Amino acid sequence: MIKFKITPERFAEACNVIEYLNVSAKVKETVIRVAPRFILDDEGKYIMQVNLDEDGDITGYENADAAFLKMAGITPKRLERLVDEFAEAAKAIVNPPKEGG
Repeated sequence: MIKFKITPERFAEACNVIEYLNVSAKVKETVIRVAPRFILDDEGKYIMQVNLDEDGDITGYENADAAFLKMAGITPKRLERLVDEFAEAAKAIVNPPKEGG
């Protein structure tokens, strides 16, 4: 089973603003492109590492090939669920869920 950890925090560090807008709008092609950045290894760590500069902008990725190979196992049915999960995480960046009452 391919495990993902889809959080607003990871989304904010691993995706650019255009990807954020597309995923919020549930664009499948963008979800397919960004999903490998959220795949976990057997130890629960992200396979793909995101390189950021001092301003927090993305400068590159490490281990992308290994993460993309794992994506080959995703079925269309699973992709549909992932689209919703990614859209929720993206929206939570600017509209975090309210806690408490």
